[in-house]
Amino acid sequence: MSCLATYQRRKPEHLVLHMCVTEHLPRFLLHCEDLDRYVPRFVQREFEGFLRCGILDYGFARVHCPECSYDRLVAFSCKGRGFCPSCGARRMEDGAAHLCNEVLPPLIPYRQWVLSFPRPLRYLMAYNPAICRDITRILSRVVFRFLRRQAKVFLKLKSVALANPGLLVVIQRFGSGLNLNVHLHALGTDGVYVLDEEGRPVFWALPEPTREELDTLAARICEEVLDLLRRRGIWSDSDENEDPVDPLLGQLARASMTGTLAFGPAGSRVVTLGSPAAARPSKGRAGHASGFNLDAAVRVAADDRFHRERLCRYLLRPPLAQGRLVERNDGRYAFQMKSPWPDGTSVLVFNGVELIGRLAALVPPPKLHAVRYFGIFAPNAKLRPLVVPKPLKPKPSPACCILSDDTEKSRYGRRTPWAQLLQMVFGIDVLQCPKCSSRMQRIAFLTQPRVIRRFLDAISRREPP
Repeated sequence: MSCLATYQRRKPEHLVLHMCVTEHLPRFLLHCEDLDRYVPRFVQREFEGFLRCGILDYGFARVHCPECSYDRLVAFSCKGRGFCPSCGARRMEDGAAHLCNEVLPPLIPYRQWVLSFPRPLRYLMAYNPAICRDITRILSRVVFRFLRRQAKVFLKLKSVALANPGLLVVIQRFGSGLNLNVHLHALGTDGVYVLDEEGRPVFWALPEPTREELDTLAARICEEVLDLLRRRGIWSDSDENEDPVDPLLGQLARASMTGTLAFGPAGSRVVTLGSPAAARPSKGRAGHASGFNLDAAVRVAADDRFHRERLCRYLLRPPLAQGRLVERNDGRYAFQMKSPWPDGTSVLVFNGVELIGRLAALVPPPKLHAVRYFGIFAPNAKLRPLVVPKPLKPKPSPACCILSDDTEKSRYGRRTPWAQLLQMVFGIDVLQCPKCSSRMQRIAFLTQPRVIRRFLDAISRREPP
């Protein structure tokens, strides 16, 4: 007998975040028009998709039980990349499963590298995909150079080219307080692969980097990033830089990074709540250089698959969890942070329009890839077929995806099956019939508004009052 919960539509229209966006998004757009500011289309699409996410009126899949003729309707999701908690949780589980099952070699240790930047550079990276791409390359190049030199010394290699590390870099746009904070989380092999005499890759672990080595690496990254910006004509030591960001997005980004109000009086700060007793000292484990901080304290052992998956989910997590936002009696919204800040702040309070502005700043621009692969993890790396796990199952053809059950992959091949993903995230089996426990089948996707309305009206007439 299954221990999974019975599927119930999550009814996002009754959740605090959905009600907030529904009520205050028109006021936010009107306020921007009054300020002669233009809301970019990709930001508007994110909010429009979020308001349709999980609502049956905008489309659904019809799931049918061939044994007892029971029907179930599963609403479509928005698949947003910005702030939708539901789609973000599913993307997190899907991405973590893909990394652990088909990218990361098993039975080797991994180390997390976290690189944060000075505030002006975060502002620049927020809406410049080319700069983000090049800075991730700089991080991988500096880390690889360090690992290869270590391998040459400790393993007594003839050349650094014989050492083969791997690294994947995740671009995170958010901080713990719904603030715009572009930084990089990298998960790399805590060592290198070296080919033996028969041409087979053998993994060798390397020592943990010291604080002095992290300082040196941070300084090197700082130097290479500034050289890159000078070559692009973006960064100058003496002249004022031209604002590279859309006026409205720039206003929202500055307010989000500095903790001030985007539409309030100049210098007004977001209301914060907390207790000095909850204050915690800084850990001070990272390397520092001119505002660049590089941390490498987190390591996962070779045989610890549980924490490897947990770390992958942490890298891919969404910026907002559903239960952390509550509406106060005065109409404002309180965001409860998972961990207090060093000064003891644990709750941030926003009015509706300011909260919409915070969410808008978190929406990534188009063509910005969140995950990048380097070294042996790169798609065309020569050693990749020899070290990465083999696919668990062959890729199905697109023709079998509409009526497939949960044992098959999606039309994109590598992704987790649709029903299995819902089971991983929400603990439900959407393809199990609640009446006879048979396996249900997806028989149709309804997307046309007129057909959707007629179908929902027919169901409402059949249901007892």
